[in-house]
Amino acid sequence: MELNLILDASKIYKKEFEGNKPGYDALQVDSFLDLVIKDYESIAKYQAEVSKKINDLNLKVELLSKKLSQEELKSASLQNQISGISTSTEMSLNNLEYIKRISKLEEALSKAGINPNSVE
Repeated sequence: MELNLILDASKIYKKEFEGNKPGYDALQVDSFLDLVIKDYESIAKYQAEVSKKINDLNLKVELLSKKLSQEELKSASLQNQISGISTSTEMSLNNLEYIKRISKLEEALSKAGINPNSVE
């Protein structure tokens, strides 16, 4: 959003009024115009600062958007890895159950007087 002013400090400073009829006190007019000039200079300075700030923030938004995209890709990759882990966890639990069953069978063979290591 651009600030569009008709006047600037230079135009106000260089403005000359015509006429020689008695009217306003020239010193009072000049003093008032000096205040107006200071305000315009302040507005111009403020506008430059705001524009710079907006540009800096836009650059940060762009950088953060890129980082977000990278993190989303990493997240998707990790989600794929996690889904693989859950499957291997189920397999590990099945293997654990098999080991328990084998152990019980070996105990039963030992109680029956058969050496489990000699069974083919």
